[in-house]
Amino acid sequence: MSKLLQLVQIGKRDLALEDDMYRDMLQQTVGQRSAKNLSEWQLSKVLDHMKALGFKPKVSNKPKPRAPEVGKIKAIWITMHKQGFVRNGSDAAIDAYVRRMTTRMNGRGIDRAIWLQSQQAAEVLESLKQWHYRLMSEVIVSKEGRIPANKDCTGPAGYDKLATYYKENYCG
Repeated sequence: MSKLLQLVQIGKRDLALEDDMYRDMLQQTVGQRSAKNLSEWQLSKVLDHMKALGFKPKVSNKPKPRAPEVGKIKAIWITMHKQGFVRNGSDAAIDAYVRRMTTRMNGRGIDRAIWLQSQQAAEVLESLKQWHYRLMSEVIVSKEGRIPANKDCTGPAGYDKLATYYKENYCG
């Protein structure tokens, strides 16, 4: 579904247009009773008409990340901040970490987490998980605890299992 079609549907809802009123408005504006097969130009014309009726689309000023891994990077960073492992949980602090990690990887660095490509984000995510794992392990051992085993009991737990164990037993 195109962004313009989504905006038209949001406009219909925000303007509280009943179905018949909405279809009449479409017919009057672009000569069709359904927005499903409208061109981008026609959708734009419908949207302009809706704006004249009082619809105010909300525009997000926050750019979206290029890589899906960025959300996980931010989630782990915020968790580490809440657990006291990092002092600053802001986006600027995450960006500084990303810049340091990507400078090590490619020599020039990426200034913002949202600009990471998927491969770069995966590498930053793995380094962050390793760091977090090491910090959680140090706390567990310092409090005379034991690192849980993996599900096969052949070695230490992986990141996700350790993070869950830490949260349940060492976060108050």
